[in-house]
Parts: sequence; structure tokens; C-alpha cells
Amino acid sequence: MFKAILVDDERMSLEVLAIKLRKVAPEINILSTFQSPEEAVVGIRQLKPDVLFLDIEMPLMDGFTLLRQLEPYSFEVIFTTAYNQYAIEAIRQSALDFLLKPVREIELSSALQRLEKKRHSQQASHNESLALSSLQFNKIAIPSLKGVTFVPIQDIVWLESDSNYTVFHLAATGMPPRKLVASRTLKEFEHMLASAHFLRVHRSAVINLLRVKEYVRGEGGTVLMDDGSEVEISRNEKKGFLEKLGL
Repeated sequence: MFKAILVDDERMSLEVLAIKLRKVAPEINILSTFQSPEEAVVGIRQLKPDVLFLDIEMPLMDGFTLLRQLEPYSFEVIFTTAYNQYAIEAIRQSALDFLLKPVREIELSSALQRLEKKRHSQQASHNESLALSSLQFNKIAIPSLKGVTFVPIQDIVWLESDSNYTVFHLAATGMPPRKLVASRTLKEFEHMLASAHFLRVHRSAVINLLRVKEYVRGEGGTVLMDDGSEVEISRNEKKGFLEKLGL
């Protein structure tokens, strides 16, 4: 889901753009719309959108001046204007796209697809960088709503999926087992730990093979971890798990 803000001094243009956005991307979250550039500057700073749909020719402050007041900014910019002579300046501003009014739905959809691809690429690059920097010290960086916690990899017993979050089950030396909730998906951490002794054994579980204490046979089976946890193995993952253990 993208968080968007729309800025245009013409109310009809704002309403039409909002309708078309919701049509081509029903999941988009339009945080707010602004006719006043001055009010938009304040709103953008407070609401922190992922993408800004921005008109260029507006009274008192044009779109380029608005952006300069917000520098540095991390959101993407998609210009919407009736004047194609601004295209070169839009490129200089590193805009994601430049759409001429009346904005066509097919062009709007294409711009959002580019936005999605860019976000995925940036996230993958960030994950890889974070994984390499932390694994060099045999630790993993676990981001949460409060910040980042660095945890020794050997202390991770298993990881459990909880929607868009991941629960780390830890067994720190000299401490009772504890949990740590990370604000990233299990798939992302599975990728980070691929070079270590970790294996996905269920759609919602990745285990540290070095901390497996016992395997109980069954349709998929169950593993008893050395912190006392019992983790179910799915039928589809059973073969790969047994091969990893040489069974």
C-alpha cells in the first residue's frame, strides 16, 4: 500500500485524479489533498507520504518551489501538469514520472508500477546491505518500532511469522528464553540467514538447525528445539528438512 498526497490548485483536477487513482490502485491510501501549496508543505512534513502527485503551475508557489522547501525529502514525485515544457525540469528534479493532463488511467497505472518496482528494488538493496554488515560480525540487525537490536545469530532458536512481522525466539546465554518482534516479514529474514544454518520448515517458521534437539515423526513431523519450543514441519518441507539432517 502506498501513502499518497495530491497537490493541485484546481479542486476538479484533485477530485478526478483521486477517482482515477482509486480505480487503478484500490489499495492506495490517499492521506490528503491540498489546493494551497503553502498548506501542502506543512501537511507533507507531518504526514510523510510515499508518493506526491504534484501540479506545477500554481499561484504564489509553483511545484518546483514547493519541492525545494521540502528538501531533503524521501518520497517519490509524480508531476501532473497541462504544460509539457516543464518535462526537462521535472527530470532534473529526479521525478518518478511526468503526466500530462488530462491524466490517462493507463499512464497512471504505469507510473504506479514503476513506483512499486523502485520500492522493491530499494528494499532488496537495503536488506542485502543490512544482512552483509551484520552477518560479518555473526550478528543480525532486527528492526522494531523502537529501533534496531543486534542479536548474535547463535542465540536465534527459531523465527515465527506473524502477518507482516516476525517473532524471534531467542535463547541468550545465561538468560531465560525471550521473544523479540521485528517489523519485517519472515521471508526477508529467511533471505538474510540463507548462508547460515537456518531452514524454512513451515510457511510460518524458520528454524536454526544447530538448535534442533529432537525430531518426532509424523505426516510432516515436529521438531523439539533446545529452548523447549515445538515447531511443526509441513509435509511439503519434510523432505528438505530430513536431507539437511542427513536422514
